[in-house]
Amino acid sequence: MGVPQPIELQAQTGNFKYFTLKEEINLDESTEQLVKDVPQLSVWGWFPPVQNYLNKKIQKNSNNSDKIGLKKFENGGLDKTLGFRATTSDILETNSNSSVSDDDITLDGINKPGYQIEFPYQVSGGAEFDNVSSSTQKYQKSNDNTVYPYSPVYSDITFSILVGVVCIFSITFSFLVGPLVLVTSYVSLCLAPSNRWYLYSITACAIGLGLCIPSFFNATGQVVLGIDLHLWDTDLFRGDKTLMGWVFPLGQLGLFVQDSSWFGPSSFIGRLSTEIFQISYISYYIWGYFMEIYILYKLWRASLSSDLEERKTISLWDQRLKMFICSWISTYFVCFSINLMFPAESPRVFLQGYYDTKLVGFGFAGWIRGLIDQGATGSFGSFPSGHIATSWAVAFASYKIIPTYGYVSATAAFLITIATMYLRYHYFVDFLCAVPVAFVCVMYGGFYSLADIRNGISNIYHGIKNKISSKSKNDDIINTL
Repeated sequence: MGVPQPIELQAQTGNFKYFTLKEEINLDESTEQLVKDVPQLSVWGWFPPVQNYLNKKIQKNSNNSDKIGLKKFENGGLDKTLGFRATTSDILETNSNSSVSDDDITLDGINKPGYQIEFPYQVSGGAEFDNVSSSTQKYQKSNDNTVYPYSPVYSDITFSILVGVVCIFSITFSFLVGPLVLVTSYVSLCLAPSNRWYLYSITACAIGLGLCIPSFFNATGQVVLGIDLHLWDTDLFRGDKTLMGWVFPLGQLGLFVQDSSWFGPSSFIGRLSTEIFQISYISYYIWGYFMEIYILYKLWRASLSSDLEERKTISLWDQRLKMFICSWISTYFVCFSINLMFPAESPRVFLQGYYDTKLVGFGFAGWIRGLIDQGATGSFGSFPSGHIATSWAVAFASYKIIPTYGYVSATAAFLITIATMYLRYHYFVDFLCAVPVAFVCVMYGGFYSLADIRNGISNIYHGIKNKISSKSKNDDIINTL
């Protein structure tokens, strides 16, 4: 047997390649997954109406027990409710640092992972629940992960109804406006195979809806003349005298201004006021268009952005666009419908025998007024005031998108409201009818509900009441001193 020889390691003379094994990251798959997270835009959210929404409520009942529930609609229309009960003594403690442990929470027959129960309100020590129940809702569609502040199903339905109404108006007016662009863009919108195609279609549809308004205004006057409808100026004038006759001559702000030595058309204050109100009056045409252009800009910017998180916001801007258009454009067609039922010329025509002084301002207002008088020949859209209804609808809807723009447009809406009567364009009853039209249209758009309007009126009432009571208390203190 031989003796085993030691193995000698020979030096490597060739090129030896060293390598290590490591986990490879597939960037293409990761990017593809992120791209898939960008929602697909559509106006078919109402068919089928699959939508999840989060509904949190706190209510007080007779046995002093409060229930916080989480409600979620699943696919197929089945609804499941998660909730827990906790007595007020379990939640409300005198110590402000108190908290509720997991043992205090009991699920009502549901024991599934993946659900999270949250307190929508943080109650400090000594606080009590009142009898008014509060709720907040968030919505989510089945085909994307975007959390919507408003119902996407509702906004799709109202937008489709609005486009249909516009087309019906066009057909009724014997194609004076021509619904071809709107019909084509909406059909293209419904059949859009991609977001880019959808954006082109929604842009054309939005611009078409905005630009068709002047044509419908003229068409309404032609219909009134064509079928020789009865004019309601006498009745509207009688209403003004009844409601405002104790304030203004014959109930007309224009007559009060004409007879005033301070605000008369020939005085400096009167000329300046005429210029301000005339500019405010014609600015009514721009506030809605500016907001529509801004939303379209944000929508396209989100679509073309290289930031995937910003691209995911396209569905939110798409919803805002549809909701704003419904709030804004619907006011016109509600006013047009009422104009056909109650056509009227306006005080500047019906009461022109009472006015012996023209409103010319410093010159610019007179020039603008002349153009309006020429363009409004054969117009019967006095009741209700489309200027007032549309301006306030734009202001309230814009506030939900850009609060600053909402405040600015609300200021313009206030000036427009005064200008309609100061410049002799509308009756006071035109204003009274325009207010509910504006409220109905902003609710149709979906930005507000009846509860929001009720709470807003209640807050204004209590705010005024508190200021009056505070002032009376201060007066009592001063008197005691």
